[in-house]
Amino acid sequence: MLIARPDKTHVLEIHQMSMEEKITALAFQGLANRNGANVFCKAKFWNWPGSDEFWIGYLTEKKGFAFEEIGSLPDLVERYPGAAKGLVVWDPRIDQTKWIAVAMAGVHDLLPVAPECVSRYGDLPVCECLQGRFASEIEAAEWSVKSILPQCDRRIGYSIERAWSGATIDSLDYAVQNSSFVYCLNHTGNGKSGPRETQLIHEILSRIGPNAPIFGWGEPEDAYCEAISFHDNYVMCAEAPNLSFWKHVPCRRTDWTQPARKDPSSFVLQKKHYIALCTSEGDTPKMAVSVEGGAWLDPNRGNVPVNWGMNPLHLDLFPAILEFYWDTATENDYFMGGASGAGYTYPNRMPNPEAWMKQVGEYFRRADMHETDAWMHFSRPVYELYAKLSGIRAFAMPCGPFGCTSLNGGEAVAFFRGNSGLNYFDSSGSPRDLAEQIKRHCWQRNAPSFSVAHLVPDSRNNPTSQGGWNPTLFVEVRELLGDEFRFVTMQEMSELAIRALREGACPDCHAPGYSEWDPPQATR
Repeated sequence: MLIARPDKTHVLEIHQMSMEEKITALAFQGLANRNGANVFCKAKFWNWPGSDEFWIGYLTEKKGFAFEEIGSLPDLVERYPGAAKGLVVWDPRIDQTKWIAVAMAGVHDLLPVAPECVSRYGDLPVCECLQGRFASEIEAAEWSVKSILPQCDRRIGYSIERAWSGATIDSLDYAVQNSSFVYCLNHTGNGKSGPRETQLIHEILSRIGPNAPIFGWGEPEDAYCEAISFHDNYVMCAEAPNLSFWKHVPCRRTDWTQPARKDPSSFVLQKKHYIALCTSEGDTPKMAVSVEGGAWLDPNRGNVPVNWGMNPLHLDLFPAILEFYWDTATENDYFMGGASGAGYTYPNRMPNPEAWMKQVGEYFRRADMHETDAWMHFSRPVYELYAKLSGIRAFAMPCGPFGCTSLNGGEAVAFFRGNSGLNYFDSSGSPRDLAEQIKRHCWQRNAPSFSVAHLVPDSRNNPTSQGGWNPTLFVEVRELLGDEFRFVTMQEMSELAIRALREGACPDCHAPGYSEWDPPQATR
């Protein structure tokens, strides 16, 4: 049983640690947080470094948390005797042993450490030493799949990738907390070990799930997501700190009705170009944890309709995070699904998508969400099935021709933006750039028309991020466009598009049997 001070949450600064020390710190956070929200790490996560201080303030004021800074990782370990039963020492010469050590940490309650750090935790015995046990990376990875994977929780997986932002270790605390298998392999088949590596990836993914989240990340994105989809699982892009902490933050909300949802009879179809501004990447915990890259705190939020990507899986995984957004949303803040729905996958690549589609529908109903991005090939049978089994009202797809088409007997609609120039619109662009692109796209069409702009949210005051968009910029875009254009929630746009399709009032909308081409999968 862990011995923790019930009146304090301990805070550890990790943002200046080496990657190796971060691995140890995050693994211990996962162990210490198994029985409560005991440890919070200040990661200064690149998506919005201010999120640490923001959440500490919010949790203090709204949830009654009290936080205490801890000077070092060894000091933190001392505060939780029994959280780690001993050490597992990785081999610096074989990178795979780091991830083996992390997986063993989750299974056997061990602290993964580099050899030179053993003495820092003098009271903890070395229970496993991986030094000198493997001659190559692939040998270590194959041993891990054979020996460690069977002991892990098969309802979750975790993939390590060395992305442009660094190794995707930000959520290792959650992997350890939940005894996840952790792997680091090349998803293209072009790695040093070639076919052996590819075969190993598919063996791992076939033994997790089905219908399970794979946290972490992999590159290239399309190959990574396809491999996961092939095994009826889905991606949870987890460059997000403190997920093991958020798992235990209490949530009081039981009613998840969206503040921005309106009576559909109040919507009036006019000869306008309807635009839904959709911020994503809503499938990812990183956006929820980073307060939408800081954009949620923009002073002009609420002055223009914005469709915020949100993952309803958080209702069970991290409900207090969703509670914050629902509690603070205005009547112009609308929530829709991120890439694909509840979890990111390519539905047309899943051998058996039915169970996943039904699960998506269940989560969307619970969260009062009715529309989603759907990242798939232009495959009508798949999204017809998706609409039928999930009950989702509208899909926005980064593929296909202009306009929209009706689905599910006219009860749902699909919008296509692949050739609009509005899919992942330039994160460094100006409001005038976005306004001009919307005009160029809509001038090719007759009103009423229905278009989706997909944009990454950000405060624009964050030099470490990829850049992005916020409500202040959207207000300026609206002023540049004029009265011919109307920004709307996805609810309003889908209801009006369905009405226009039924009435034949949309010149650029397509009949139910419309099909055209099957372009490549869209990626970030």
